[in-house]
Amino acid sequence: MNASNQAHLTIQGCGYRIENDRVIVSIQRIANDRVEGNLSGTLRLQLCALRQSTGGSETIVLASTTLGEMKGQHFLSDCHYDLLFQQPPSGNWQLALQLSEWDGVNYTLCDSAYFDTPYQVEVSSDSFVPVMEKDELEHEKAEPTPKIATESPIAKKQKEVKKNATGYDDGYLIINKSKVDKLLKVKGVPKKVLEKLIAERPFHSEKAVLNVKGMGPVMLGKILAELTKK
Repeated sequence: MNASNQAHLTIQGCGYRIENDRVIVSIQRIANDRVEGNLSGTLRLQLCALRQSTGGSETIVLASTTLGEMKGQHFLSDCHYDLLFQQPPSGNWQLALQLSEWDGVNYTLCDSAYFDTPYQVEVSSDSFVPVMEKDELEHEKAEPTPKIATESPIAKKQKEVKKNATGYDDGYLIINKSKVDKLLKVKGVPKKVLEKLIAERPFHSEKAVLNVKGMGPVMLGKILAELTKK
């Protein structure tokens, strides 16, 4: 991995669509434009909300997923990711997609795609009321007609259940630290799912683990129970 060439990891043609507690992220092209012999670190994609205030800047991660490693002169096209969505606090926000690379210690930002249309969240007596666009994807520099979408108290309770669905607050750390051979020996879980867990490590939250294709709270609980057996 050549850490000095982070700018050569790029994203193009980005958009998103929010559906209750999910967000569909679309990217026309994710590319590693470095030399052919290069292999990037693990790549991470995040949808972030940014706000400027008198006290400084504020950034909140709304959705996140890891993409694995990518060889130099390779790219992914027409990518679509269905991710868990975390509503930001009330206020006016600018949304952006950020591509970062793991350098062995931290994730380093490589490229960003900013959306011009503000994302507004107003607080009412019983729920957040975000001002959102039409059902079409919002693309960079697009000007969609906004509409109001409310989130019910029941949906909020469902989110809270998902956050601790497995009963392991630090379950993602257990997966990060587990040996490969021990992970692959977990019974009752498809081997392809276990291989994806290994390829997409390290994780930084339980939500990130649940974003792995084929993974769910029940399956994750089964994996963690097996890994923590004495």
